[in-house]
Amino acid sequence: MQTMNSRYLLRYLPNAITLAAMCLGLTALRLSYIREDLKLSLLLLLIAAICDGIDGKIARKLNVQSPVGAQLDSLADFLNFCVTPALIIYEWHLKDLYFFGWAATLIFLTGGAYRLARFNVMHTGGAENISSHFFVGVPTPAGALLSFLPMVLMLEGYIQDQSAIFTACYMSCVAGLMVSYIKTPSTKFIHFKRDKIILILAVIAILALLIFIAPLTMYLITIISYIAVIAIFYVYDDVYHKNKRS
Repeated sequence: MQTMNSRYLLRYLPNAITLAAMCLGLTALRLSYIREDLKLSLLLLLIAAICDGIDGKIARKLNVQSPVGAQLDSLADFLNFCVTPALIIYEWHLKDLYFFGWAATLIFLTGGAYRLARFNVMHTGGAENISSHFFVGVPTPAGALLSFLPMVLMLEGYIQDQSAIFTACYMSCVAGLMVSYIKTPSTKFIHFKRDKIILILAVIAILALLIFIAPLTMYLITIISYIAVIAIFYVYDDVYHKNKRS
């Protein structure tokens, strides 16, 4: 009986993680408006991004994938990594631009929505070849984290307060990266054994603790590492195809 109950609970574990991430995104949005706590909002979004990275892996390892889980994951991505960052950044730096600030916000939102729709189609019988080693375009969690870069650099004092026009242009560029066809690295090729799920969750908990202790520092480390990996991946892919053609 206990084994059956455990299996029943494990069946819903991935969806529970996805819903928890969605709650974190909503709470981050609330905190940015009610308490104007940008650091805590970013902390919650970082943890939501970690949850987004593991829910699908856990579902595959437990063999409990479902259409509901896939749709829920897509909705959570749009809420957490499109709506929440767009509205936070609009309220923080773009609202004084009025029409142009809102236009940049909508560009980011629609870019993220298109990115997610294209991803869903490509993974449900689309015509394009899908590799487990890369994404096509910057995924929405990475796009969300990239969108906060000017804000974090200003909060940490690395750069002076930038004009809202710069932020609007930067947001539009991130949207362009999300809908682009550049190859970006994927973590799908990283596999772990089913009996290591508890260990993986423990590692995630440690990362969440580090993010809680120093959210902005961990954010900058994550973003710098991601940009470096994209650059290395791009150069490697370019050299690989040149050698293949020759």
